[in-house]
Amino acid sequence: MTNIVDDDFDWHLEGLDLATNILSRAINHRSLGHAYLFHGPKSVGKYSLAKRFAQILVTQDLYDGVINLDSPEAMAIERGEFPDVEIISIGGICDDSKDDGVRSTRIRICQIRRLQRLAVIAPFQAARRIFIIDTVDDLQIEASHALLKLLEEPPPNVLLLLLVQDIDAILPTIKSRCQILPINPMPKSKLIEILERRFEADKINAAQVATFSRGCFGRAMDMLNDPSVMMLQESVRSDIEGLLDAGINQRMDYAQSLAGNWRQERESVLATIRIWLEWWSDQLYFFSRSENDESSVNFKVEDILTALQVIDQTYEHLMLNVNPQLAIEVMMLEMPSVSFTNKGNVHG
Repeated sequence: MTNIVDDDFDWHLEGLDLATNILSRAINHRSLGHAYLFHGPKSVGKYSLAKRFAQILVTQDLYDGVINLDSPEAMAIERGEFPDVEIISIGGICDDSKDDGVRSTRIRICQIRRLQRLAVIAPFQAARRIFIIDTVDDLQIEASHALLKLLEEPPPNVLLLLLVQDIDAILPTIKSRCQILPINPMPKSKLIEILERRFEADKINAAQVATFSRGCFGRAMDMLNDPSVMMLQESVRSDIEGLLDAGINQRMDYAQSLAGNWRQERESVLATIRIWLEWWSDQLYFFSRSENDESSVNFKVEDILTALQVIDQTYEHLMLNVNPQLAIEVMMLEMPSVSFTNKGNVHG
């Protein structure tokens, strides 16, 4: 059998070779499943992989086995305008005319009901309809159960691509009905090599970008394309270190300031909370590497685990529209107070 996707075919995606090789084999052996679950951290490349997968399948369908990523159809998929490829995400359209989704923080049940209706309609141009759900973490509970019904009895000529950040937080029955493909961050050294190859080394700090992006190529691109993303990283990390042994008044001032940005800069506040989570995750990583040498660590593991739990709960509360000032004040109150003499030793 002639391969549709040659072994040396370039998917034009950085750091996703393992995933693209697996999908290439599925295409070549004509063994595509009806649903794939791509899981990995934010900005690791799940969405880019799903779109590229759709582009390859559609152009293969329309050009008699020839993959053409420069075709009008592939370009339309890139823009989100191809009729047989549908993206389902927060705030998307649904069949309920009374629900505009403007204030939604989740993917609503009406969006999944619309997906169910579209899934039984024959494709317009390609051989199949492809639905990308970005992300399953964001589904309302009712929407998750509606999606499960679709996975249990998938219509013919439908491919579902589910994107997930926290695979342990979704229904086990959803996982069991998908082919699971982990999308892992790349090693720091690999990302540095890619950044130095694609950009002039003297114009970027590749090591710093690779560190702050935590091996996620998409996040690294965000930092390089928008200097404010890097500035936010540096600012928040500085705030964290300053608040480690701060008094209650200073912590409450920080909570009030951050919560005050919620209405106008919701995504920035959520990004800030994620940086808090990443910072403490770094401390846990370095603690695990220290082999419990007390001279090389700055925190007790109990403090680190408490901080991670508190921050994770705060993020969830914000996503559930809990009063932002209350949620962040509770985070500041429950955050461990760590006293030490040399903040320069903190892994930031």
